[in-house]
Amino acid sequence: MEYIVAFDVIQAGYRQWSFPAHGLIFVGLGVLTVRFRKFLPWWTLRGEKRIVPPLFGYTILAFSALWTLVAFFGAFGDYSVLGKALRDDRLEFVEGVVTNFIPMPYEGHSRESFEVKGRRFDYSDFHITAGFNNTKSHGGPIDEGVHVRIWHKDNKIARLEVGKGIGSSEHGASR
Repeated sequence: MEYIVAFDVIQAGYRQWSFPAHGLIFVGLGVLTVRFRKFLPWWTLRGEKRIVPPLFGYTILAFSALWTLVAFFGAFGDYSVLGKALRDDRLEFVEGVVTNFIPMPYEGHSRESFEVKGRRFDYSDFHITAGFNNTKSHGGPIDEGVHVRIWHKDNKIARLEVGKGIGSSEHGASR
């Protein structure tokens, strides 16, 4: 049987950069709040106008910088571990026909899942992960009866190959 590589974590690269990048918006707001605090209004309970306390801007800056760093290293760590495991050939492998396929609705609100030889996998387009997460409702290649080869670790699919031929849908590579 001929196979198409539908996903490979190394070829896909670090895809989660936008998640921690959103924190940079708040880092910027924290910097602006610290820098221009004298121009920002702040009211007390008695209605007196005062300048924004310095601690307020530094708190925003510190919290947003910490959140951004934790989000980046968490997501990048996931990618790094999964990619290294694939490069070093330290993954579990399963090959077979997809059974018990439960697609995710287009709007989300659940995870797509399937089994191959008793091994269950689940994922969602809306879940931050370095592994495969392209659901059928968003163009993914997994469907009931499709023959697949999967290299995985802890329910994260590092490499997915989809069979092309009898009993398999003919989806191109995705993500």
